[in-house]
Amino acid sequence: MAFLSDFDISGYGLSAQRFRMNLISSNIANANTTRTAEGGPYRRREVIFKAVDFSAQLNAKLKENNGIDELNNNANAINMNALIDNEMNKALNQKVLKGANYDYLENENPLDDPDAPQFPKPAIMGVVVDKVVRDDSDFIMKYDPHHPDADEKGYIMMPNINPVIEMADMIEATRAYQANVAAFQSAKNIATSALEMMRS
Repeated sequence: MAFLSDFDISGYGLSAQRFRMNLISSNIANANTTRTAEGGPYRRREVIFKAVDFSAQLNAKLKENNGIDELNNNANAINMNALIDNEMNKALNQKVLKGANYDYLENENPLDDPDAPQFPKPAIMGVVVDKVVRDDSDFIMKYDPHHPDADEKGYIMMPNINPVIEMADMIEATRAYQANVAAFQSAKNIATSALEMMRS
């Protein structure tokens, strides 16, 4: 398991959900805003997420970085990731498989069996903010003849924001954020266990 990739992917998820929560907070805060710099009431905004290939992102960053220190740091991170995976596999082969009912030698990895079925390695997908879009639904018409922005009939245009929907979205974003925190913590626990196994 690529532990460093797990940490980074959870970080992508945390960043995306934090951005989403900030955008929802902005919608709630402007639920009664009737004037904007563009003119007219505030219009509800939504975030669009996009899945990205984490490996491709990393390779692109490596090509973009010209600083030697940054390249060395990235290389060290990759080497450490490979080292952890390699040592964990050794520990598993020597300790977990030892004494188990396998038709393999003690230090032989059953995953290296040439006759074993081969499966394509799935892409490691992260998530990023693709764009922020405006909700084009109609504004809410409210009768308030004393409001400075009321028309000749006494109606004002209010933002197309339903606080109930926004709060429901906020709860969903919060739970998604917490799920990413849990995933990060799980990866941390597994990495810690692997390191302890190598030391013992």
